[in-house]
Amino acid sequence: MTPPRFRLAALAALVALALPSACSKGGDAADRPPAAPVVRESSTGFSFFWFDSAGAVHRVARISDVPPEARDRVLVQPLEAEAGSGAWAFVADLRRPGENGAFPVQVLTREAYSNEVRARLAASRPAEAAETPEDGGPSSSALPTASGKVAIYLTQGCPHCRRAKEWMTRAGIPFVEHDIEADAAAARWVMQNAGSTAVPVFQVGKRVLQGFNPDALRQAVESELGIRLL
Repeated sequence: MTPPRFRLAALAALVALALPSACSKGGDAADRPPAAPVVRESSTGFSFFWFDSAGAVHRVARISDVPPEARDRVLVQPLEAEAGSGAWAFVADLRRPGENGAFPVQVLTREAYSNEVRARLAASRPAEAAETPEDGGPSSSALPTASGKVAIYLTQGCPHCRRAKEWMTRAGIPFVEHDIEADAAAARWVMQNAGSTAVPVFQVGKRVLQGFNPDALRQAVESELGIRLL
């Protein structure tokens, strides 16, 4: 299967999105950068985003699928990342590993990475800069219509997505699903509206929820769709 291919303008919108508010027991710990992930040639559990010469960005699951000429600045997305981790970006240099076999990974704020992406966008395809609104939001913020159902964006191999579907089925919640690995439009929507490719992502009426939290999903279903759950 060919990995979804995204335009650079879409990624620029992604990294500029405001992140949802979250409370942390650690107080200002959420403001401190997390440890960089350990990335080796054989690593699994990551998505790697790389840019081509036309200014498009591609997602792959293996380092070997990133062309040598694009390995200097590769965005690394842990598949098990929590929704709140979207405040930070992991950028790897995959050209040469260190003595321990791990590639150097830089931890940037999402704002800093957003600025880097915008600079790359301006340098590679200046004409497309006008497609990104001045406020940094996605070019189209309209939510897809789920017709009174929850829309769940997922991947087939995601255990959290499977548990979410099982929970909604038991709770009697009507839903439709979109596989972001098989549907490039769905993947683009998730990037633009959730701020990362971490799944599951739920669209409940006008609300977007990232990550499976039964209590939050229940509240959204009852308030947005008017469905009373037992």
